[in-house]
Parts: sequence; structure tokens; C-alpha cells
Amino acid sequence: MALVASEHGDVKVHLAARAAAEKTQRQAVVLAQQLATRQGSFEELLNAYVKDLTARGKIKAKEVERLFQTHVIEHHPDLMIRPAKSITGEDIHLVMSALLARKPKGRGIGNKAKTANTDMRSTAASVHRYLKAAFSYGGKAHLSLDRDVSESKIFDIGVNPATKVPTLANTRGGQTESLTPEELGELLRYLDTLPPRETAICKGLIYLGGQRMEQLLRVTWEDTSDDLLHLTDGKGQKTQAWDHLLPLTDRIKEILKPLFESKIGPGPFCIGRRCIRPDTAGKRFSDAGKALSGAGKTRYFSYANVRVSAETLMASLGITKEIRSWILSHGRNDVQSVHYDRYSYLTEKQVALDLWAQYLDCLHSKKIWDKSKVILLTKKRI
Repeated sequence: MALVASEHGDVKVHLAARAAAEKTQRQAVVLAQQLATRQGSFEELLNAYVKDLTARGKIKAKEVERLFQTHVIEHHPDLMIRPAKSITGEDIHLVMSALLARKPKGRGIGNKAKTANTDMRSTAASVHRYLKAAFSYGGKAHLSLDRDVSESKIFDIGVNPATKVPTLANTRGGQTESLTPEELGELLRYLDTLPPRETAICKGLIYLGGQRMEQLLRVTWEDTSDDLLHLTDGKGQKTQAWDHLLPLTDRIKEILKPLFESKIGPGPFCIGRRCIRPDTAGKRFSDAGKALSGAGKTRYFSYANVRVSAETLMASLGITKEIRSWILSHGRNDVQSVHYDRYSYLTEKQVALDLWAQYLDCLHSKKIWDKSKVILLTKKRI
């Protein structure tokens, strides 16, 4: 004590200060240990990002989960256990290079069917895009004010390593080729040869303006009324899915009649006890493309071309870009649309879909379209 007093003066003050310093050091050690146990791994980051997509009702959540599991997690177990913040651009480059070097898997049960005549560039581009999004999510997830993060993993991403790897070129060209009116007429007549429920589903997609299959086909009976279909649009960068309402015009009701007369599943778009899957419905259109192109009646097409054709030909009828975006629920990210405009535009949608149905009926019956039927699809507002 004499030595302490001679060196530090007041013994009580010194001992209290030393005890406080030791306590602070112990607390720092405990905090470091807690942070270490909460430090998220690369695999936990990928899973957390998928969980966030699912919670926000994003349509692509299942696809992202499959891509991560199939092309990243299964092939790189050594990277999966490392802290997410330690992953470098070189690590992401390794993941992408290995993916590009692999061959596409076969299709069907047991992956025994012949593989597609393609490479892995499109898949690699998708994986790269979602990796960038996952690391971006990991950089700010623990700071979110909208959820309890006290027990969640901390990723603490400072620099997004996936952005250091250049994006693959020429992988997102899209299906931009439109069918001619004559080719669309051939498709409508071909769809009449399918079983009644399949005809109604496929024609319904077209008569409703070329809707996204994922949104329309999952509609349940609770989402329908006598004059309305209630879709949910979770596509894109929305923080929350929004309502997408479609009016059921008299002609569309006639097209969908086989589905509403016999309620055999959880929703109208069913061919069994479950709603038809988008890939099943899509195959009906690709089969039509093969059959009609093989007969020399059209070029080959898939449903992606049908969606493009619908918007292209609706534009040719004088249906404005704004009304087409309301019908197809295209992204509207401006302040006015996101925060203020709550009008449903059902009247404008109905007028446009009535005109579109008349045009399609003319194509189906090979009649000449009367341009005098085109009317102004806007209402005068003060």
C-alpha cells in the first residue's frame, strides 16, 4: 500500500480505478466472444438473404434458394464455413469460374433427359446478380430498424466482394421478338385443340393482356369475385408486394367459364387438385411454338414472345403505355405512384381489355380488324 501511495497518491482512488479498468476489460472480452458467436458465415448470409426475400413475399425467393444451394453451397463447403465478411473478390471469382466450367444438368426425373443446347452463362449471370444482392443485404441487415436484430447474425460486410467481379456480357438480351397478328391468330386457333381447362387457362393469359404466369396462376378462390381477380405483385425492388387488380370483362368470363363452372382445386387455374405450375403452362405455349413452326405457320416461340406480342399489339391499337403498365403491373417507382396514387384504374383497364378481346377475336376468326373501333382510352379529368 505504501508503494501504491507513493506512486499513485490516494490508494482508494487508484484501487477503484484499477477495478473499473479490469471490469471494462472483462466486459470487452465477453462482448468479443458474443460477437464471435453471432458472426455470420457465408452460408448463413445466403440463407438469411433468402429468408428475407421470402418474408417480403418475393416471387424469386425459391429460385434464389435453388441457385445458391445448387451452384454455390454444394460445391464450396470450405467457403461456406468462413465468416461472410472475410470473403474476397477472388473467392467470388472462384465460385463463378467453377460454375461456368460445369455442364448443364439433364432434365426430368433423375436428370436423365437430354441437356439443353446451351452453356452456363445465363445461370452464372443470375447467381452473380443474387450474390451481389446478398452481400448488399449483409452490409446493412444488422442495422435494420424494422426488426429485432438482438439475436440475429451479424455479417458486417464492409466492401461487397461480388461487385469486384465484372458482370458477364450478353446474358440478359431477353425475348424481345413479337409475333405478327397472323401468327397470334394461329396460336389462338391451336389453343382450341387443347383440353377445355387448358384452353381456358392459356387463352386467359392472353386475353388478360399477357400476365405474368407466376402471379396469375397462383390466384385462389378467395382472390376472385364476380368481376375481379386480385393478384399480388412481389416482383422487383419493392419493399412490400402490392395489389394488382384485374377486371373480369364479359369476354374474359366467357373464356374462363370452364374454370369457374367446375371448382376442382384451390383456385380457378387448376387442371387437378392443385393450381397449374407456371412451367407446365409454359410448356403448352412452347409445344404450340414447336407444332406451328414445324407446320410452317409461325416462327418458333415461347410464352415470353407471347407477352411481348400482347404489349406490342396493344400498343398498335392505341392503348397507351401508361394503361398497359397498369394492366401488366409494370414497375412504377416514382414518388407519385409509390406514395400518393391509390387509384385502381379498373375502368381504364376494363375498356382496354374489352378492346383487346375484340381484336383477338378478329385474329381468331381471321376477320379484318376495323380500326374505327379504336376509341380514346382515357377519361377527361378536371
